[in-house]
Amino acid sequence: MHCQIWFTCNECLIHTRSMKNSLSSSSESLSSPEDNGGTEMRNHVGNGYEDLNILENASIPANKIVKVEIKGDYSTLHEAHLHCAKSQPLLEEGSFHGKASNDERSRVEQAVMDAENSKQRALEESVKRWRAEEDAREAISMAEASCRLFKEKQAQRKEKEEIFAKQKEEIEELKIQHDLCLNKLQMIQENKPVLESQITESSCARKELEEKIIQAVELLISFRKQRDEMQIERDNAVKQVNRFRKLVQDDAIEYCIKNFFSISFSDIIEATQNFDPSSKIGEGKFGSVYKGMIHDVKVAIKMLPACGSFSDLDFQHKAESLSRVRHPNLVTLIGICSESRSLAYEFLENGNLEDHLACRKKSRPLHWQHRIRIAVEICSALIFVHANDPCIVHGNLRPTNILLDAKFVSKISDFGVHLLISQTENSNNDDPEASVYVDPECIDKRQLTVESDVYSFGVILLRLLTARPASGIVREVKCSLESGNLGSVLDSSAGDWPIEQVELLAYLALSCCEKDPLNRPNMLSEVWPTIEPMRDICKPNSDLNTSSQGSKSQKRIPPHFVCPIFQDVMEDPHIAADGYTYEGDAIKGWLYSGHDTSPMTNLKLDTCDLIPNYALYRAIQEWQQQS
Repeated sequence: MHCQIWFTCNECLIHTRSMKNSLSSSSESLSSPEDNGGTEMRNHVGNGYEDLNILENASIPANKIVKVEIKGDYSTLHEAHLHCAKSQPLLEEGSFHGKASNDERSRVEQAVMDAENSKQRALEESVKRWRAEEDAREAISMAEASCRLFKEKQAQRKEKEEIFAKQKEEIEELKIQHDLCLNKLQMIQENKPVLESQITESSCARKELEEKIIQAVELLISFRKQRDEMQIERDNAVKQVNRFRKLVQDDAIEYCIKNFFSISFSDIIEATQNFDPSSKIGEGKFGSVYKGMIHDVKVAIKMLPACGSFSDLDFQHKAESLSRVRHPNLVTLIGICSESRSLAYEFLENGNLEDHLACRKKSRPLHWQHRIRIAVEICSALIFVHANDPCIVHGNLRPTNILLDAKFVSKISDFGVHLLISQTENSNNDDPEASVYVDPECIDKRQLTVESDVYSFGVILLRLLTARPASGIVREVKCSLESGNLGSVLDSSAGDWPIEQVELLAYLALSCCEKDPLNRPNMLSEVWPTIEPMRDICKPNSDLNTSSQGSKSQKRIPPHFVCPIFQDVMEDPHIAADGYTYEGDAIKGWLYSGHDTSPMTNLKLDTCDLIPNYALYRAIQEWQQQS
């Protein structure tokens, strides 16, 4: 018997196989009782399929389609055409015996039914599998959604935990603040009785002060009556002589210096407003100058170089020696501060001579009468300091060190300052304008002499006559005198100069400027007899000076000259323990009446001792003389 099997899948031929006589001797049995009439053929695994169920119907003619079911890994059914010989049935030798019987047909039918059942079960299994896959996909999507929701919930939980932590910290801070407030409240409650007692004490003190003020007013009225009665009996001339005698008494001066001239560094800082640049009024060879108020007195504070070989005690001793040198045309030394190497001088309103000669800082030119008077005053002051024991040489005399008060009375500043600093600082003279006033002999030998001040005085005298720059002024004036044309170099803004006196002053100035110190005139025996008679032609309070003040401003009383109690110019100023200066009679009457407090501050005084304010007294005397 010959047959051919076609294997198809999805209506496509995938394999053909031929069989002759018998399928194979090695093949397994094609039929079994359990197949229910079906024919089973098992081939080797290497043939590409595991099981074949050949469903055969004996009534089916040859060359008809035989359905072949492929089991195992194949999930679909394959169809095949089985071609058998025309005259011979599909039989395998040794396996089939004769024609198919009815039992075989029934088995085939049973096999077909089993195949259909298997298909149905496969379909159901496929549906179940599909549903399971759908359920799995749905479960996966739900799981993913659950994961996302879990992450969101976890993030929200984390945010809530952070917010909770912050709120917890805020609550802790609020608790701390609450505890602090409770502590403060407790402290306030504890201090409340003390404060109430202080308020009560303050009320009592206010009443006492009101009573004291009433008593002070009554005392003031009585003091004024006594002053009016005593003022008639006083002899002003005798009083001035007594004051001058007190000034020359060494014990009184030392007592004054010990108690008044000692100024603390804190007073200097307060007076200069911590060395504010707006308080700075000048700077020279020996340091900067500031203006300020110390003990209700307006002063000019000169800050000397801090470096030097002098100790604080040596500096104080030398400064106290200079403070004893008093002259109407010398700037009064009011106080010293050894700690900061500073000197406190009286403050002069009208600046220095250089400003007026150069018309700087809105200064007006001086009249010739004032210029001659200034020359006389400078000469008088130099003679005085040179006659001092020991002799004091200024060494830095120039127009910037000649100051003018409210009445344009000249006063020399910086005298003796070179004694308070080291030789190194003295030797520094980098200002070319200032070197013109320095004696050439002093520059070469670095030694100050009386003749050095004579040379400087001669240059200043030429500046007063011409107001020209100091450089080359000696040569210009000498040439004008030789040519008989002195008027060409005189300062025309000073008015009409008296030619005779001017020529005499010009020759005197040139003789003072001789290079050889031995050829210079002596201030006392030669210069003073020549220049002193010219004082008579000068009027100190003349209104010819265009820069002088009006009569109203000249009569204005400086506020530090007025007694805080009497409200009048003091005649016998005394310093109390509160630092204020009062009229002697007024403050003594206040203390003798049983008061131990300050009339200005109402604070208790450390001591009832009074110190005569000689520096202020001298300033008041000079102001009264000029008025």
